[in-house]
Amino acid sequence: MVMWRRVKVLAERIIKNAFRESELGKILYIILPFKFYALSFWVPPLIGIIVVSTKARRLSDKALTGLIAHELCHQERYRKMGVLRYYCFVLKYTFSQKARIEEEHEVDRMTVRKRFAAELHELTLITHASKSHKKIISNYLTPDEIVQYAQKEGLWNSNGNETAGSKNQDSFK
Repeated sequence: MVMWRRVKVLAERIIKNAFRESELGKILYIILPFKFYALSFWVPPLIGIIVVSTKARRLSDKALTGLIAHELCHQERYRKMGVLRYYCFVLKYTFSQKARIEEEHEVDRMTVRKRFAAELHELTLITHASKSHKKIISNYLTPDEIVQYAQKEGLWNSNGNETAGSKNQDSFK
């Protein structure tokens, strides 16, 4: 399947199962070659943009689902901020390591609460092993922190899997 179509199909399923489409608004998915797996930004009030790296094509559907769910959580947060707060956020995120860490940790927790803990965990195992992510990896929860948070929220069991009934989506096979 063409990468753009794969991303779009997964995103539609994620949105259907875990988001209110009205809160996300229009989102454009772009596939480009760059160092990181993805980035997300908003062009208020028109459109949200999620750029997925061509290197994400090597990810399993499970890990790619974790990536897209994480980026959609950013989009939801941006819309809830409103235009003025979003512009202030962009400045803080650009110039403050602390702001980047706070945002990425909260978005990871939000991704877990939306029941994508296992998908985010799989993605994080990959990114934490990647040399190209060494500079930014501290911005995100570690695989262990994802499991601990998911357990605290009742979304992970002692066998290392999400709890029965915690999944809110069908298989993406």
